[in-house]
Amino acid sequence: MSSCDSVKYGAIPCDGDDCETISEIDSSDSKGSSSNEKPPKDNKSSSSLNSSSSQRGHHHFYSSSSKGSGKDTSVVQKPINDTTITGTFTCHDGVLVPAESIVEMGDDATDFRRAGVAISGFAEKGPFRYGTSVKIVELDSLKRLADSERAHETCIVTSNGSFNFPSVNLVSPYVRVEANGFYMDELTGELSSSLVTLRAVVDLSKRDSFNVNMLTHMAAPRVMKLVEDSGNNQPIGSQSGRALTDVLSSFGISLGSSGGGGGYGGFGGWNRGGQTSTTSSKSAEDISLFGSDDYSAALLAVSVMMQSYGSVNDMLKFADFIADDIRGDGNWGDNSSKAKLADKLLMLDAEGGLEKIRTNMEYWGLGDVPDFEKHVRNFWTKTHGFESCGTMTAGQVKHVGNSQSEYFVSYYEQPDGPKIRFICDRTTKNWRVATDLEKDTYGLGAGDYDGQIKSGKINQDKSYIYDQSKKTWREPEPGEILEFEDVGDVLKTVAAGEKVIFILRHAERSDDTGKNGHLTSNGKKQSQTVGEKFKGENIYFANSTYTRSYETCENVALGAGITEMGNDTIPQLDGEWFVKDNDKFENYKNSNGGGWVVTSEYAYKGSYSDAYYPLKSRGEEFMTEVVVPRFEKVSKMAVWISHDMLVVPLTAFCTEGKVNLRYFDTKQWINYLAGVAIIMGVDGTLRYVPVKGLPSGTMTM
Repeated sequence: MSSCDSVKYGAIPCDGDDCETISEIDSSDSKGSSSNEKPPKDNKSSSSLNSSSSQRGHHHFYSSSSKGSGKDTSVVQKPINDTTITGTFTCHDGVLVPAESIVEMGDDATDFRRAGVAISGFAEKGPFRYGTSVKIVELDSLKRLADSERAHETCIVTSNGSFNFPSVNLVSPYVRVEANGFYMDELTGELSSSLVTLRAVVDLSKRDSFNVNMLTHMAAPRVMKLVEDSGNNQPIGSQSGRALTDVLSSFGISLGSSGGGGGYGGFGGWNRGGQTSTTSSKSAEDISLFGSDDYSAALLAVSVMMQSYGSVNDMLKFADFIADDIRGDGNWGDNSSKAKLADKLLMLDAEGGLEKIRTNMEYWGLGDVPDFEKHVRNFWTKTHGFESCGTMTAGQVKHVGNSQSEYFVSYYEQPDGPKIRFICDRTTKNWRVATDLEKDTYGLGAGDYDGQIKSGKINQDKSYIYDQSKKTWREPEPGEILEFEDVGDVLKTVAAGEKVIFILRHAERSDDTGKNGHLTSNGKKQSQTVGEKFKGENIYFANSTYTRSYETCENVALGAGITEMGNDTIPQLDGEWFVKDNDKFENYKNSNGGGWVVTSEYAYKGSYSDAYYPLKSRGEEFMTEVVVPRFEKVSKMAVWISHDMLVVPLTAFCTEGKVNLRYFDTKQWINYLAGVAIIMGVDGTLRYVPVKGLPSGTMTM
C-alpha cells in the first residue's frame, strides 16, 4: 500500500526553472481536528519532505503558479474553473506538496478481495479544493469492523472535489473514508476559513466509486450501529440505504421508496423512539451536490443547514451531535437543538441567505443547483409549527409558537417579546419575514372611513392610514402623521424674537376628578421633571380653576428652579371650550362609551355636532380670544396647564388631525403633560407643534 497514490493527468502548469519556489507549512497532524489556517500565500519558504508508509510527516509543501504570473493559487477564483494540478504530490492540512517521486511500499498481503481497483468520486461540503487528502482505511470484518492497518490515500488535485485512486488492492471491501481539506463555502461563496474532515463508511464489494459529503458523515455512525445490531452479520451496503433514510427523515425529508419521491415526512424526533420502517433506494455515498434528482437537493439542504449553524468547528460539532442522536434509534429527538437550528434558518431565509447561496453556487459553474430551498424552508416552518404555504394560506401572518424558539411569543399581539412575524407570500408561496405594514395591519379588516388611522398590532407606536379608494392600509407619507416632540427640544427651536406657549394636560392626578382633586406624588415628580427642561427661563404660568392644574404649574416651577411663581387663572382652560351643549355632551358620554370616546370622535370625525361647536372655527376663536392677547405677557415662553377635554380637540385642531389621539379607534389618548406648543413668529404668525413632557405623548388604554 502507498502513503499517497500519485495522480497525474492534464497539462503540466510549470516545469523546472519556470516554477516558483515551493513554500513550507509547519503543522501538526490534523486527523480528527480542524485547523484555523488558510492555505499559505507566501511562496518563498524553504522546502523538505518526510513520508512514511502509514502517515505523512509534519512538513508539507504547496505548489505555486507559474513564475511571474502574479496569480495566487491558494484561493480558488470564482467561478470555479475546471482546474487540474498535475504532477506528483503529497498533501497535508489542505495543501498539495510536490514531490519528485512517491515511495511505493511493499504489500505483503496476497488474499485480496479485490485487486487493482480504480476508485473515484467527489468530496463535497461545498466542493473540496485541491490539497484535500482522501484516506481509505480498510475495516477488519474479523474484529467487528475495527480499523485495520491497511490504508490508502490520495490527494485531490482538482477544483471540483473529484478524487481518484488509480489502483487499490483491497483485502477488506468495507472501508472508512476521511476527506480532510478546505472547501468552498456555499454561504460565503469563498474558500472555507479552516479545514474540515468529513467521513463515510462504504461497502466496496460491488462498487468502484463513492462520494464523501455531509450526508455520508452523518449517516456513518448509524450504518455502523445497524451493522452492530445485526450481530455484524449484515454487510455495510445492506444498511446504508436505511441509514440515509433515517438521517433525511430527521430533517423532515422523505424521498425515494421511503416516501414516494420528493415529499416531506414527519419529524421523527418530535415523537421519540420510532424507527424508519422503509429504506431509501440510494445510499448517502451515491449522492452529489450537482446531481439531477431530489437527493442532490436534500444533500445541499442538509449541508446548508449545518453550515448555517456557525463556524466550521461549530458546524462539525453540531453535525456530530445530531449524527450521534440518530445513531441509536434512527431519530434526531432533541427538540431544543431543532428549534435553535430552525431559528438560524428562518433568519438566513429572511435575510436573503438562500438566494445568496444559489447565486454563489451558480457562479461556481459546476452544474445546475438543485431545489434545496424547499427542504430548508420545510424544516424551519414545520419545526415552528407553520402550515404549508400555498394558495389556501397565502397572506396569512403567523407568530412563532414553538416555546423553545428565541422568537417565541404566546399570542400574535403579545406586546413584549420578539416582534418578528412571518407571512405566507402570495407570489412565491413561501413563508418570509413580514414587513411592519403586513404584521401591524394583519386582521384589521376594512377601515370605517378614508384616512382612518390605527396603531400597529405589533408595533403599537406606529400608525397606519386607511385608503378607501384602494381598500388597503398604508404607511403614512412624511408629515402625514405627526409625532409628539419633547418640550425641551421644541424650546430650543424657538428663534430670537419668537415666543412659545405650551398648553399641556396636567400631571398624574388622584382618583378625585372634581375641582379640588390633587396630584399624586408621582404627578408632582412628573411636573418637576418637565420643569427641569426649562431651567433658566422666565416662564409665564397659567392654570385652570382646578387645583390639580395649579399644582402642576407649581411643581413645574419648582423643577425649573423658580421660587416665586406668578400665574394667571384662565377659566377657558377648564376643558369645556369646545362643548356647545353640556347636557347633550353628558348624555352622549353616558351612552356612547365615555368622554374619551365622544371627545375623540368629535375631534377627528366631527361627530355629535349638536353637542359641540365646529372644531375649526372654535379652534380659531380660542387662538384669537384666549391665546394671542396673552402673548403680551410672555417674554419668551409660557406654560399653561389645562385638561384632556380641551387639550385633545385643541391638539387635533392645531395639527389638522395629524396626531393620533383617536381613542375611539386606537385607544390612544393624550398623556399627562402632553399637548401643543403655540409659537408666535416675529411677524405675528402662529405655528403649532405637538409636544410631550414625558417619554410618550400618548397613553394607550
